[in-house]
Amino acid sequence: MSDTRDPGDSGGSPLTRRTVLGGSAAALFAAGGGALLTSCAGDEDSAAGDPLTFLAILPLTSLTFAPELLADAGGYFADQRLDVSFQSTRGSAQAIQLVLAGTAPLTRIGQIEAVSHAANRGAPIMNVGTVIKGSTIRLVSSSADPLREPRDFVGKTIGIPSEGGSSETTLDLLLATSGIDIESVDRQVVGLGPGVFNLVEQGRIAGFMVSIDTAKILEWQNSGVVVLSPGDFIESGSQLYLVSEDGLAEHAEIVRRYLAAVRGAIDFMIADDGFNETLRILRQKYSFGTLDETTVATDSLSDYVRTWTADGPGSLLRTDPGHWRSGYLELVSAGRVEGGLDPDAWYTNELVPAG
Repeated sequence: MSDTRDPGDSGGSPLTRRTVLGGSAAALFAAGGGALLTSCAGDEDSAAGDPLTFLAILPLTSLTFAPELLADAGGYFADQRLDVSFQSTRGSAQAIQLVLAGTAPLTRIGQIEAVSHAANRGAPIMNVGTVIKGSTIRLVSSSADPLREPRDFVGKTIGIPSEGGSSETTLDLLLATSGIDIESVDRQVVGLGPGVFNLVEQGRIAGFMVSIDTAKILEWQNSGVVVLSPGDFIESGSQLYLVSEDGLAEHAEIVRRYLAAVRGAIDFMIADDGFNETLRILRQKYSFGTLDETTVATDSLSDYVRTWTADGPGSLLRTDPGHWRSGYLELVSAGRVEGGLDPDAWYTNELVPAG
């Protein structure tokens, strides 16, 4: 069954070859029933390390999770003496609730969701490392009527996967930060199915929001696809590792080692020209659409490398104070969060490995 969650919340969807949103050939998880679904990252015969549960906000069948998957398959977690278990949640809200409840110490969510919970609900949460320095959402349109900048949206209808999710918030930010009335752009819930691009070609919508992985699949399938990255226009939309304030006090050292393993995996991928060795290692343990198709995988990983290193290779996982504050102010300007607060209280770089 297709995963139709918001790409800004989920980071992607299970994809199979020549299918935009089919189920993966060897899916690790299946969302349903609200229950957490667990997968052990370590091999059964590996030496036991300190246990750590990582809450994933979608099935790990997207290359947005390449750092985690390679840290597992490449032995970086084991090198840090960690026995990591992945648990899938039903999106960011549940992941944040579980972290606050102490069910698990660590998750990875979007900046928009984290700041919204901290600012509007006073949630005692902390960003301990920004892994993706930009939006993972992409807006797909057709070369027959391309959307290349926010002013191109005026008077048109944009497809969104759900009302009120990260994709719609990202759309509002794109418009508001460009001085465009957000009411000048209509929205239509269209999901993320393989037929959505047909709606663009038919002129029923001007474009729609997808993940990086899905955008790469669409580009692979159709030469008439035009892709806009919100990160070219706004600061919001990064993805970060999040703990609770209590969890930070209790699990600081084990979270530090988790980030060190992720940093090691990212360093490896950056140095792996063409990603041949990266793909070989990942494919020994994992199989899903964007990983199995080499052209799509390498293109996606190239995009992710750019998002990981947007502040420079020496700043991997570090939260840039200026970008963090700008992201908060964008959300304030769009009326999404309360103003007059101190966003610096919601992050720390103390656990980030040295460059």
